Amino acid sequence: MVKIYFETYGCSYNKADTKIMENLVSRKYDIVEDISLADVIVLNTCYVKTSTEHRIVNRIKEIATKYPEKKMIIAGCMTVVDREKAVASNPRASLIGPQNLDRIVEVIDRTLEGETVQYVSYKRLDKSILPKLWRKNEVIRIVQICEGCADSCRYCCTRLARGPIFSFKTENIVEEVRRGVLEGAKEFWLTAQDTSAYGIDSGENLAELVKKVTEVSGQFYVRIGMMNPHHTLKILDELIEAYKSPKVFKFLHLPVQSGSNRVLKMMRRRYSVEDAEHIIESFRKVFPKLTFATDIIVGYPGEEEEDFLKTLEFLERTKPDIVNLSKFGKRPGTDVEIVKGYDVRVLKDRAKRAHELISRLQLEGNRKWIGWRGKILVDEKIGGDSVGRNEYYKNIVLREDVELGSVLKVEVIDAAPHFLLGKSVSVTENDIL
Repeated sequence: MVKIYFETYGCSYNKADTKIMENLVSRKYDIVEDISLADVIVLNTCYVKTSTEHRIVNRIKEIATKYPEKKMIIAGCMTVVDREKAVASNPRASLIGPQNLDRIVEVIDRTLEGETVQYVSYKRLDKSILPKLWRKNEVIRIVQICEGCADSCRYCCTRLARGPIFSFKTENIVEEVRRGVLEGAKEFWLTAQDTSAYGIDSGENLAELVKKVTEVSGQFYVRIGMMNPHHTLKILDELIEAYKSPKVFKFLHLPVQSGSNRVLKMMRRRYSVEDAEHIIESFRKVFPKLTFATDIIVGYPGEEEEDFLKTLEFLERTKPDIVNLSKFGKRPGTDVEIVKGYDVRVLKDRAKRAHELISRLQLEGNRKWIGWRGKILVDEKIGGDSVGRNEYYKNIVLREDVELGSVLKVEVIDAAPHFLLGKSVSVTENDIL
């Protein structure tokens, strides 16, 4: 039987897209985890950053050179955002866009017959009705709740690949969680390009969805994905109320991007720094141990030293637990203008200074957890170590082999900027999430 290999880059949404394609493909072909055994290689691409673009292009060329006899299909955001570069990277590869995943088997069939096809048109594809292929021992399930964006930030190319906001039906999302619980999953990631925009097009909202998901019977956690401050503000009180469920991780991913209102305006971000801080403070008032994650871009064209210092001050004030730091890089299809005199040396210097501050803040924050005792859900393995999450979504590493899905009582014994180190204290049959 023909063998298909999938390789995925990027966000959890992209990973879920791959799971959809794997489920469709598995009905006709074998899926293998070793690229050398494959007849067809499907590369699901991310294109959000310039560094990621370089990585993807190099990987496409590497595979094409190393395995010239194998067929290749390029999937994901690159096929829409930068189709010409995808073709140039491997002219023999077929392309399939994010909204055409339901045609993956057809693309494979035609590619095997020697054709080079491109299915990259936009359409409203309800992915909530497309089952994903999950392995029996997978504790985490990624649940897509909508696709696309309701904003027009100047620097972002992901919105170009994913289209306008399209919210999936609540009943389908709830059913996916219910089915996952019955199959043994214990952690569900509600994911989208912007979860806070859920329901803008259908008259619903994220808070209502979270409440319905947490009403599903069973013992499990829900992680809510990235939320734009602009839309979060509109449902803030209702969302905080939904977070009170013991099934919801006290985890807030709010990408603020800059601590300068001037830069936010240039970016076309429709909120102020004060708005973002109000959201953070409101959540922390109810959940003092909240894990707060944010995204920061340094070196945006037109950013002055004063703007950058305001970003550092914002970080000092809010003390995020997780910061996804990016150096600005212009993305295809965006209308950001590179200002005269733009100096990449300044960009690198600012990134270095921001990274140093972030590392210090994260370490200081994590050290406060030393001595904490409580329950964690083991949801990941890294080498011989096990990783679990407590109700605040803090990642606690155990230097021991623990079965995925186990619930343990642990004590935090040390801290690093990006994780806590723990040891198991006791395990009882009565422990529940």
